[in-house]
Amino acid sequence: MNTLNSIIRGREVYSLKQEMTVLEAARYMTDKRVGAAAVLDGERVVGVFSERDLMTRIVVPGVPADRTRLADVMTRNIVVSAPQDTLEEGLRKMQQAKCRHLPVVEDSHLLGFISLRDLLQVELEEKDEENRFLNEYIHSIPASAGK
Repeated sequence: MNTLNSIIRGREVYSLKQEMTVLEAARYMTDKRVGAAAVLDGERVVGVFSERDLMTRIVVPGVPADRTRLADVMTRNIVVSAPQDTLEEGLRKMQQAKCRHLPVVEDSHLLGFISLRDLLQVELEEKDEENRFLNEYIHSIPASAGK
């Protein structure tokens, strides 16, 4: 059974500090090519900032990104997962919270961040493996065996 730890293991952990401005966070996220990141107060996860937060809380209302702190516009009511949670549990949490990104936390310490894309990629890889196995099985049966 795959766990969220199997996805985040060995990955670099990207995070933001709540004191950062939104512009600094947007530049960081662009540089790292991520659509969301956990926001930390010291080592503790206190929120998430995503592209959706940027659009709905900064761009559309016309709030100045260079003078607005993340602490003022991040998503605070976040759902987190544990590294031992299964992929299905992670997906269920995302669906219930209507989010596409999920911090993976243990003892209040950020271990990583997964996205819906990560979970879909694992699902595709599993289906590909299953298809390869079935094709090998079908092609390994001699044609005379069915007669």
